[in-house]
Amino acid sequence: MKKQSIVTDREYLSLPCQKVGLQDGLELAKKLSAILMESPEGVGLAANQIGIRKAVCIINVVEPIILINPVILLKRGDILFEEACLSFPDVQIRTKRYAEIEVRADNYEKNLKFDRERSLLECVCVQHEIDHLNGITMYDREDK
Repeated sequence: MKKQSIVTDREYLSLPCQKVGLQDGLELAKKLSAILMESPEGVGLAANQIGIRKAVCIINVVEPIILINPVILLKRGDILFEEACLSFPDVQIRTKRYAEIEVRADNYEKNLKFDRERSLLECVCVQHEIDHLNGITMYDREDK
């Protein structure tokens, strides 16, 4: 199987993704998971990063987490974080993020909580991938 190329076009990545049905989202998540496994430096991947504008992403820091149509409901505790992105290889940007968030996703009955106690990297990665789905890149969060 040919390795999937990652989208690097900032204009394309600035377009928000469309909501997706649960079954289609789970199928897309399988593809995202396989691609993320091919990228040892990656800890998260959004569907638009592989050219599919659907609101699905996967995060794999503590354990694999699939988010379908995710929305951040709560943000607490401003932090600065050095971020990287598979779409912008060899670039690190200091971003403004939150130390604690709560997320609603269609594939979970209860809201999910992410914070520095569990894993700050995971918390930031969830924010980063949800931003991708909303057409926001790490450049938009840069601490200038």
